[in-house]
Amino acid sequence: MQRRQTPTEFGFTTSSYLPPERPRPVWRTLLFGALLTLIPLVGTGVSTIYIDRRQIPGTFDFAEALKTALIQILVVVVVGLIVALILTALGFSLQFVPPLSRTAG
Repeated sequence: MQRRQTPTEFGFTTSSYLPPERPRPVWRTLLFGALLTLIPLVGTGVSTIYIDRRQIPGTFDFAEALKTALIQILVVVVVGLIVALILTALGFSLQFVPPLSRTAG
């Protein structure tokens, strides 16, 4: 069995050369980005990260993208609550239930 000698340069071991990744094709980015958007609640955030990682596709990690999407949802909910509290403090009333009436016929 032949063992390869680890490459050294100036007395230090060097890692093997990894060629740079090629960007993901535009058609694939658009197609899968659109499909990821269809995931309820978190799809838009995951799709954003997927599209953002187009230049270096190997760095896309679904779990990290999902975590980012959940943080985005949490931020939107918090901002909505802050706006609702400010509007309530200013005297505006928010009604989320549409009025229902039964007409006699």
